[in-house]
Amino acid sequence: MKHEVEIDGNHLDIELGQRDGRVHARIGAREYALEVVSPEVGVFCLIADDRIFECNVWEREPNSFRVFVGGRTFDCTIIDRKHRRIATEHNIEGRQNLIAPMHGKVVRVLLHAGDEVALGQGVLIVEAMKMQNEIKSPKAGKVIELRVDEGATVTAHQVLAVVE
Repeated sequence: MKHEVEIDGNHLDIELGQRDGRVHARIGAREYALEVVSPEVGVFCLIADDRIFECNVWEREPNSFRVFVGGRTFDCTIIDRKHRRIATEHNIEGRQNLIAPMHGKVVRVLLHAGDEVALGQGVLIVEAMKMQNEIKSPKAGKVIELRVDEGATVTAHQVLAVVE
């Protein structure tokens, strides 16, 4: 999965994936294969060959984090290209499917069928590769269908909810 991030004012393209029980990351031109262990919420042990890094992560606001690793603190923001593009499209009409970005598990349902929803409001949270992704509405309207329950395992591109 590709992400655009800003780390201490520097824009980077990051690509994350998982295979062979490891997280594979490409940050700019560099590639990493890591074993990731999370002994508690917000704490991650990143194991790369014979090196181990303890990483502490605090969410400051949605898509904005403070990360402490290697004795340094970084401010990180995930730039949501999809929602940035949607914000420029002033009026999306008709039904919109909310889809899972990758394989994972629904860890929290925020809204249910019949609930009103605002543009960019979270509808549910899917955890994938030990990261939680808030699935947001691409338009203001009403959640007309919720196709998954909390705890459900989902596949990439599976329709999770429908907003009209």
